[in-house]
Amino acid sequence: MPRPTAFPRSRRLKRRRLIRPLFERDRTDVQRVRAGTVVLLTRTVPRADTGHDVGLQVGFAPGRRRTNALRTQVRRHLRETFRLHQEALLGRFGDRPDALTVMVLFRGRDADAGAAIRRDLPRALARLADADLQVADRPLSTPDAPPETRPS
Repeated sequence: MPRPTAFPRSRRLKRRRLIRPLFERDRTDVQRVRAGTVVLLTRTVPRADTGHDVGLQVGFAPGRRRTNALRTQVRRHLRETFRLHQEALLGRFGDRPDALTVMVLFRGRDADAGAAIRRDLPRALARLADADLQVADRPLSTPDAPPETRPS
């Protein structure tokens, strides 16, 4: 049985076709949850589209920083704080037929990133756990469907 504070690779959001829709502004199925310097972009998708049998996949975007070292440091703070406060989301999406995809964004200053993330990310996760999230109504892609073409 996995530990409740573990963050295995299967829970990491890596597929572009799952990440890209989170950042499209005109989508109505993406929910935003903001708490201070942290923004969560969320969307429910059919579990089969994640590639793993997990109810939650999470990605981390530290934003543009001056150096790669700062980006790495902010990303580590985001991952660690999420790992410690993920229980509510895991409990809610463990048995559902769909999966929650979450992108965690940090929009604060570099100087106080660690303290701001430890303060704001748990609040954002609590708000997300209490939100009314709808089950996805269709898969992202079907293997038998022809690719969509754009009109010229």
